[in-house]
Amino acid sequence: MDFERQEERIRTMLEEATTDSSGESSSEQETDHCSEHELNSETEQEGDDSVDVSSNSRQEEVAVNESCNDPEDDLPLSLLRQRDSASRQVNGPFYTSKDGTKWYKNCQRPNVRLRSENIVTEHARVKNTARDAGTEYECWNIFVTTNMLQEILIHTNSKIRQRQRDNANAADNANCKAPSYMQETTICELKAFIGLLYLAGVAKSNRQCLKDLWRTDGTGVDIFRTTMSLQRFQFLQNAVRFDDKSTREERKQTDNMAAFRSIFDQFVQCCQNAYSPSEFLTIDEMLLAFRGRCLFRVYIPNKPAKYGLKILALVDAKNFYVLNLEVYSGKQPPGPYAVSNKPFEVVERLIQPVSRSHRNLTFDNWFTGYELMLHLLNEHRLTSVGTVRKNKRQIPESFIRTDRQPNSSLFGFQKDITLVSYAPKKNKVVIVMSTMHHDNSIDVSTGEKQKPEMITFYNSTKAGVDVVDELSSSYNVSRNSKRWPMTLFYGVLNMAAINACIIYRANKNVTIKRTEFIRNLGLSMIYEHLHSRKSKKHIPNYIRQRILKQLGEPSPRHVNIPGRYVRCQDCPYKKDRKTKYSCNACAKPICMEHAKFICENCADLDSSG
Repeated sequence: MDFERQEERIRTMLEEATTDSSGESSSEQETDHCSEHELNSETEQEGDDSVDVSSNSRQEEVAVNESCNDPEDDLPLSLLRQRDSASRQVNGPFYTSKDGTKWYKNCQRPNVRLRSENIVTEHARVKNTARDAGTEYECWNIFVTTNMLQEILIHTNSKIRQRQRDNANAADNANCKAPSYMQETTICELKAFIGLLYLAGVAKSNRQCLKDLWRTDGTGVDIFRTTMSLQRFQFLQNAVRFDDKSTREERKQTDNMAAFRSIFDQFVQCCQNAYSPSEFLTIDEMLLAFRGRCLFRVYIPNKPAKYGLKILALVDAKNFYVLNLEVYSGKQPPGPYAVSNKPFEVVERLIQPVSRSHRNLTFDNWFTGYELMLHLLNEHRLTSVGTVRKNKRQIPESFIRTDRQPNSSLFGFQKDITLVSYAPKKNKVVIVMSTMHHDNSIDVSTGEKQKPEMITFYNSTKAGVDVVDELSSSYNVSRNSKRWPMTLFYGVLNMAAINACIIYRANKNVTIKRTEFIRNLGLSMIYEHLHSRKSKKHIPNYIRQRILKQLGEPSPRHVNIPGRYVRCQDCPYKKDRKTKYSCNACAKPICMEHAKFICENCADLDSSG
């Protein structure tokens, strides 16, 4: 009985220790100490058996006290109630969407410190071998490499040889020699052809008739005529190829873009290897104008060209560097290129070069989705901001209503994502979702418009791809073509010039204008071909003189061999007039039409004067 009584007193004492101590007085605490002293004195008188019992009770007491050290259990009941009420006050009332998603009116994570997802680990910089590029051509050669040019050269010469055979068959003579403009090309001439495309873009003449650029009446562009003939340029433009035609049909069984796949993939890989972008990126679509026959040509009514080839791009929102590209090639046949074209999967493929780098993505309402933004944050450590379509099931009804005061905003918060509905004017609302912003801050610089910071941030970073489109169109190299691979090639050249200019500015630490950069690039690609062309015998002498002038080399003195007829230097090339006379001052061969006659007396006076 004494043992049971002692055990009961121990349990009672432990229960009193865990109850609310706010109402206890100092006298009651002294009583507890006295009772504990009495208990100890009684247990000491019990003998050996009672000692075992007391030790067991103490172990039980220690175990109970250790279990009470938990932060949740150690709090008094009144404090627990206050904490629960405070938690309900933080969460506050909430909005409910169609699918039951709750958006709280109050911020759920009012952290003072910067969130980990907003700490960028990498910044804009040139990397790898691109840091060694010093000239305009070297920067451009990073993106359109020598291997790519060699591949284009091989397939182009293959097409030229086919043209030569077709020309011989048409003449019914297998030994018929092809015209000079149908000869095989070289890597030097191929670069000169691309350089002329860049110079035409700088001169805003990309869509101009080629005959106007080669005119000899003073209205043409002299550099075009001295680099190659009009007939040769048109022939190369029609003969350029990017893949092996003999295996194309086999590759088309698994890839609609087989005719340009190799060159395009190499270009995209070079873009990713040469530069690390800034912390803000943009994902959007661009359209390359094309109205020819193509399986994956699209129609986008809000684009200026409306018809063309759609490219989905990942672009730096600060300096507009093109980092990743994907051509929309329609529904691909079964194989390695049969991928989904849904927004979720498209974004998943585009962001691979920057995954887990804590950067931010900005995209429009075609891409924005609740599941996508949380997936980017949790799986790729990327924040995102984008406008949202009003038919999304995660949007509460009150956020869509347009009967609100202009310049008013509604905020909805969750742990990792924020929603805002802004009314810029009457009967219109704009909805933006973000995993980067977590409060209801208003941008004070917008004045009476009271735009949320989420809106102003989206406006400042949404135009990355649109600016690339604008830069490409300002010095566009594209020409009218019925072949979609050529349209993609022109687009690659435009984006290569943009990226090369960014690399050049970063390496040289200069602010060169794009006009000057592209002009210097085009001329540097032409000069090598001009050096080889000046020594050819079949070109007219007046063309040779212009080449030497463009290269900055002095014109050689003409030596006319007596009795030998040579072409007059002042006659047009079409006349091809031969003469045995030459100028006494410069020894230039001239015909009688361009010679001036004076009598001996005048000649003597001229020489004496």
